[in-house]
Amino acid sequence: MSAKNVSEHAIKPINNKALTQFITKLQAKVAQSQSIDVVKACLDKAIAYPNQLTYQNSALYLCILASVIFAIGYWFYLEAQSQYTRVSNGDLFIWGVCAIVAIVAIYQIIARKKRISTLSNLFRDEILKHLYNITHCDAGFLNNAQHKFIDFNRGNYSQNVEWGKLIDFHSESGLIRAAVVYHHYVDKRTETYQESDGKGGTRTRTRTVYDHYYRQGVIFPAINKTTHLVISSSRLTKHWQQRFMPASREFEKRFYVQTDSEFNAAKFLEPVVVIACEQLANKLDDLTIEFAYDGSLLINQKNTHLLNPAMNYDITEPEKFKQELLNDTSLFTVNRIFGFVNQIIKHSASPLH
Repeated sequence: MSAKNVSEHAIKPINNKALTQFITKLQAKVAQSQSIDVVKACLDKAIAYPNQLTYQNSALYLCILASVIFAIGYWFYLEAQSQYTRVSNGDLFIWGVCAIVAIVAIYQIIARKKRISTLSNLFRDEILKHLYNITHCDAGFLNNAQHKFIDFNRGNYSQNVEWGKLIDFHSESGLIRAAVVYHHYVDKRTETYQESDGKGGTRTRTRTVYDHYYRQGVIFPAINKTTHLVISSSRLTKHWQQRFMPASREFEKRFYVQTDSEFNAAKFLEPVVVIACEQLANKLDDLTIEFAYDGSLLINQKNTHLLNPAMNYDITEPEKFKQELLNDTSLFTVNRIFGFVNQIIKHSASPLH
């Protein structure tokens, strides 16, 4: 017998019930993990599972197909008997049974897919939690940030920094504790529209519309001596009167700058920093780089999946999934922001400064 046949013979047939039990136990263990080693061990168990963590849904698809075919066939049967205009309670019962069988099968397929997705997301979240030492921000920190940064003043109806999570950042100057924050704001506006007046004509009506917007950013403690400076892709509410624009056409097209001191802005926006800002704007949509009065730095943008990025693999391919999860670039948007901040720290620490 060939090695391939031996390998295939060793693999047990897929057992959906056993797989569900395995996933339930794995999920409980991952959810209670106290270290990244526990999560890695759970991934290794998934890799060692006799089959791929994929449900066998053929029987359910056959049930759906059989129900649909039987329901259509029964309708044609009644039509052939010239009874389709006189549907009885018995006929409705038969169609009802077919519908219930199909719905139950569809529900089970969706539930199985959701079970796999939930476990995959849990692995991702727990790995990232341990890799970056992620914890929740307290309400005081969020309230302070809300009032400190101009970018959080967007929205003419409401503005709210809804939550934040502290995250470790290994910078050029050592470990920094940064915060990923979720920013939600609402614009209120009135619009007019036309509706029928019931007499063959139209009438104009007005209604209030609330437009919701969401952003996620990263807040850093002071990384240099820069303060009172906003560099934004959007025209924000004027807070400081001074304007400054470096000698870069690309920068001028991308950003609006406001500051309390043109001298301080010019000192920060040297050519190497200007290029770094332009490069970051190429990667992040509607970017804001803001230094508050106390020197703390906010980098805010539109991507709202900084801490729950889409993955190329899931637990159904555990080896590839593990490799992707443990890759340092898993939080690619956060790491782009970290890379930019590292450039600023390195430049600020230069002997020229």
